[in-house]
Amino acid sequence: MAEEVGNALKSVMERINQAAARRQKSGQDRFQIVGMATELLSAEFRVSSDEIRDFRCFLTVEVLFHVAAALHLNVQEQTSGAQLADQSGECWPGRGPHGAAALPAVLPRLVAVSKTKPPDMVVEAYRQGQRNFGENYVNELLEKASDPLILGSCPEIKWHFIGHLQKNNVNKLLGVPNLHLVETVDSVKLADKVNSSWQRIRGASPQRLKVMVQVNTSGEQSKHGLPPEETVNAVKHILSECSALHFSGLMTIGRYGYDLSLGPNPDFQMLLGRRQEVCDTLKIPQEEVELSMGMSTDFEHAIEVGATSVRVGSIIFGNREYPNSAANTPNPSPAPSPEKTSKMVSEEAAKKMQHLSVSGH
Repeated sequence: MAEEVGNALKSVMERINQAAARRQKSGQDRFQIVGMATELLSAEFRVSSDEIRDFRCFLTVEVLFHVAAALHLNVQEQTSGAQLADQSGECWPGRGPHGAAALPAVLPRLVAVSKTKPPDMVVEAYRQGQRNFGENYVNELLEKASDPLILGSCPEIKWHFIGHLQKNNVNKLLGVPNLHLVETVDSVKLADKVNSSWQRIRGASPQRLKVMVQVNTSGEQSKHGLPPEETVNAVKHILSECSALHFSGLMTIGRYGYDLSLGPNPDFQMLLGRRQEVCDTLKIPQEEVELSMGMSTDFEHAIEVGATSVRVGSIIFGNREYPNSAANTPNPSPAPSPEKTSKMVSEEAAKKMQHLSVSGH
């Protein structure tokens, strides 16, 4: 078991590194294309810099490619991966060349989701260097975080709560040892409850509790989270009215099984757009607003488009076992593992999606 967890963690971290490298390469190419298009628009069509900056708010990498091609820029198409996944669609506020916003340069955080897994597996992952762990259920998190084996073996562990949080479970959750981040604040009322409870629990300590605002980007009734249009007001409320909380970023689950060959995941694009709106409206530096998105089947794509934190479980710890589940019934129908599914989706997307690179001007 120890060797399996170690190998799985190593594999996931390698894939995270590779996705982060693709993200940076994509951003560099985008900067060059934006710069060339800006210069020619200004010189040939006498478009002012302010008009170009406003127009760029609506550009994606794919649109930029067509703009560049129409202006006879020397742009080559390649088929070595999925760079078009960097169509973030967000407005670029001028932190990079010619006003293009840089994609995050820091390595995304891996949150290892240990749901239904025993404490000894958490300890083994910790021994391999993993520090951030996620749980979906308050009772399971409290029991696991309070386990003597974990308390004794994992002094620097950081627990993330990533499941739906009901107000009647807030006090229990805030009693979890080494609670690091609550990623699923999905209403102003819940924020107020978490804030007042943390004020009471922390006592005289000045430590604020880190929270994220969960956004329901897919609009599915089965998913929790704020409607996207309420994101700014919720963040504003936390910043102005919840002094015991530290707003860390936005989180989404998104729809399951999205076919990346159709283009970038629209749920991730939605979260990128909500972050930009939050930053523009509330004057927050973009690098201070994290994006938690991407799970076992799509974390690489999430990183490519800007995720700063991904939540990965089954491809590290193995398929989850639930009471009365198909895994515990005679002769269950085999299902493909998330890792295999992710690989198939990525390979299909790589065949159908194109890269952009700039060879000169």
